[in-house]
Amino acid sequence: MKKLYLPEVKQKANQFLAAKSIHKLEQLLDIKPNLIQLMSINPQYNHFEIPKKGGFRKIEAPHYELMELQRMFNYYLQTVYYLLQTKAAYAFIISVKKEKINKNILTNTENHLGHKYMLNIDLKDFFHQVKIERVRKLFRYRPFEFDKRTVGVLAKLFTNNGRLPMGAPTSPVLTNLVSIKLDHDLTKWAEELGIVYTRFADDMTFSTDRAVFNREHLDSIIRICYKHQFELNTKKTKFFDHTNQKTITGLALNETVDIENEFYDELNQDLKRLKRLMEAAVIVNRDRQSITVKKFKQEVQGKVNFIGMIEGFDSDLFYRWNEKYKEAVNPTEERLFIRWTHFNYF
Repeated sequence: MKKLYLPEVKQKANQFLAAKSIHKLEQLLDIKPNLIQLMSINPQYNHFEIPKKGGFRKIEAPHYELMELQRMFNYYLQTVYYLLQTKAAYAFIISVKKEKINKNILTNTENHLGHKYMLNIDLKDFFHQVKIERVRKLFRYRPFEFDKRTVGVLAKLFTNNGRLPMGAPTSPVLTNLVSIKLDHDLTKWAEELGIVYTRFADDMTFSTDRAVFNREHLDSIIRICYKHQFELNTKKTKFFDHTNQKTITGLALNETVDIENEFYDELNQDLKRLKRLMEAAVIVNRDRQSITVKKFKQEVQGKVNFIGMIEGFDSDLFYRWNEKYKEAVNPTEERLFIRWTHFNYF
């Protein structure tokens, strides 16, 4: 999404909020009449799984036309949420030009640096907990207040099997929007006890220097989440005291925020796989930029850039891993031929 200045964000948000009907939304998005309603009748998704730590994550990726329409809506929904964003939320929020607020996985973690006690809580099946009726309710009331027909059509357009799908461009911002009251209540509760609370998507973190977290704290958090129709994944609840190595969303809290060693081990394996994929493409004279190769390259490059984001793009660590990436995507054909003609390579 193109970065906007704050006045542009306000303008886009106001334009979207002023379009109370399907017809006005079509005019705003500059799309064909009836397209929104047609796409909402039977939204089409591709279902597949991707590996994650401890199992697989089920993805529901919208078909191309639906994906493009959802991206158009996401553009405007993000501007609305930016103006409504909570103090606690740090994920899926756009960056705005010349604004000091910079919310991301790093700044989320930095809020908890130096605190003796910490509690990590994970919301269970975050997207899937947001059912179609909650989406209808979101669009029925302020700040949206769409007409009845538009509320129903948009709810169908953004959901699959009666809940937000994992893989739709609109799901992250919609979860943020329905979590506004949750964030407000948890922030109020935390501040009364001298606790810092932040949320990065479904990962909620609480930290303090005042007292060790106990079951009473957890029960209070569970009650607030239940009030707002969110269930916790209790298997992922973690208590930390001053003797523990504290981690948040894969980042370790030391004197500074650092990346866990496991990340580097996985990246090293990814680079080996990418190198072999690129070598195979060269050997059989196939296009190096095939869809499979391109997607995997982007994924690995994103992980390398993540090192730059956390450790600094001018750090030795980023430089070393970036060089490894360049080596993986640019195999030398002369040396490559010699290596691949050795049978023991296979």
